[in-house]
Amino acid sequence: MKRILVLLGVFACLAACQSLNYVPPATPQMAATTEGLPVNVALLQKGRTLLVHRCIECHTLPPLWHYKTEDWPEIVNSMAPRASLKPADRDAIVAYILAVRSQK
Repeated sequence: MKRILVLLGVFACLAACQSLNYVPPATPQMAATTEGLPVNVALLQKGRTLLVHRCIECHTLPPLWHYKTEDWPEIVNSMAPRASLKPADRDAIVAYILAVRSQK
């Protein structure tokens, strides 16, 4: 019985940890609901890929709604040197984050 409880605890922890770093796929709906920004699915996919490969390598992501929409460009810009992001990369990551936020 104790062994089953331990296994359930491990699975619960893994599920919770995984959900903290869940990065939804880019969709046409995301591109369509991004207000005022000229985005498409390819740009959002690039932003998602960069977010996963450059940002999550070093730390877990806070929930994307934890910061205000207007804060995200500065947050990404402040991390850009550490992640070796070019300006186009930063723009793609910010576009993706804002698109995800628009879905909530």
